[in-house]
Amino acid sequence: MVRAGVGAVLPLLMPGMLIGGILLGVATPTEVAAFAVVYGLFLSVLVYREMDLQSFLRTVTDTAALTGVLLFIFAAASGFSWTLTVAYLPQRLVALLHSVGNSTEIFMIGSIALLIIAGVLLEGLPSLNVLAPLLLPIAGSIGLSGLHYALVLIIAMGVGGFMPLAGVGFYVCCAIMRCNVEQASRAMMPYLIVVLLGLLIVAFVPWFALFLPRYFGFAG
Repeated sequence: MVRAGVGAVLPLLMPGMLIGGILLGVATPTEVAAFAVVYGLFLSVLVYREMDLQSFLRTVTDTAALTGVLLFIFAAASGFSWTLTVAYLPQRLVALLHSVGNSTEIFMIGSIALLIIAGVLLEGLPSLNVLAPLLLPIAGSIGLSGLHYALVLIIAMGVGGFMPLAGVGFYVCCAIMRCNVEQASRAMMPYLIVVLLGLLIVAFVPWFALFLPRYFGFAG
């Protein structure tokens, strides 16, 4: 175990560099990712000597082909997201959600469903930029903590992004792993149920989301 741990030090430095570089503000995520690629090549070519010129060229070719597939997926998702945004669909759904009254339970369930649907149909960051400014004031007006609701919002949007059969993130994962979408969807269902249960627990038991911030004095 000690020998395996020592042997894993150099590879484990890569995620450490990624997280540390982003959190410390040393570089942008793109720049840190580029450095991680160079570091990985350094390990595989010079340290472990497991990659020769032929395998390097094959890796570059496979990466280019896979990147092309992912760019087609993102292009289609971006176009669809732009169409729905121009049609004011998110704003109309938020207005419908706001019309149900001041019940926190109904608002929480409805907003979770809305965020999951938006996460499936839209890309993550644009949908957050559209929906968060609309939903957070409503949540505050009915007595929900802004920090608590923001966590629910991000988790629900992430669940939608990786929802089987439709989520953009789910398609990307299937493309990277070169697996069948239908088979991956069936395998994903038990995990999806657990994630949804966890989301409901975070949504309706605010203690889980607010305990640490309140302990350190960052939330009221």
